[in-house]
Amino acid sequence: MDFFGKPATDLKHKKLFLLDMDGTIYNENTLFDGTKEFLSYLKENEIQYVFITNNSSRSVEDYVCKLRTMGIEATKEDFFTSTQASIVYLQDKYKNKKIYVQGTDSLIKELCEGKIHVSTDVEEDIDAVLVGFDTELTSEKLRKTSELLTRKLPFIATNPDLACPVHFGFIPDCGSICQMLTNATGQQPLYIGKPNSLMVDLAMDKFSCNKEETVVVGDRLYTDIATGINSNVTAVCVLSGEAAVDDIVNGNIKPTFTFQSIKEILNELKSSE
Repeated sequence: MDFFGKPATDLKHKKLFLLDMDGTIYNENTLFDGTKEFLSYLKENEIQYVFITNNSSRSVEDYVCKLRTMGIEATKEDFFTSTQASIVYLQDKYKNKKIYVQGTDSLIKELCEGKIHVSTDVEEDIDAVLVGFDTELTSEKLRKTSELLTRKLPFIATNPDLACPVHFGFIPDCGSICQMLTNATGQQPLYIGKPNSLMVDLAMDKFSCNKEETVVVGDRLYTDIATGINSNVTAVCVLSGEAAVDDIVNGNIKPTFTFQSIKEILNELKSSE
């Protein structure tokens, strides 16, 4: 049974778990109780899992190091991020074009490794603007981005998240940064990460799983759960991050199942054995 008393035995038959990170398996640098046991259970039962995150401030390499520091073995193959999804989009729509990027050094490095022609300066031949979750944000960066957006260039953003969970609460995420830029320039961004279904589609293709075999687990209704809904896969909300019970009861985005935490999902999987 999930938080609302709904039978969740269907989870036992899933072959691919797509796991959000911030607010779902950890908060900032603290791993949630039950995360290691949950991942071990999936491995022992030959169930695939992939971490899908909208946080574009870190590269996949950074995330591998972060999880290893927390005691979780991971490789680059275990991730699909909004940065990777943005690279796929830009390679498709803006191949060989020059993209101005407002983001962290890690974001810029990963984009360059993905063969994206990146600039961090105001230049005449910029073809589009990409904004990420920038934990290194400065007023100079905002000024440059605003100047380029005033030219009515295409405005692309890695993810729409308004707030990123930290140990004391939340800090402004990419969506909030973009709202500032919209207020200043009137330009609205196209968001690439969750709730766009691209990361889910890429993961299902990679592991040869269909929609009935796939589940998305996350703590945000408007990104994680909406992604599951948009992809027509099971969507599980955990209450360990942003979403609260009232948000689910009173809101329009309804998860398939709701659990207090990743540990409670593990208990459900074990109880249905």
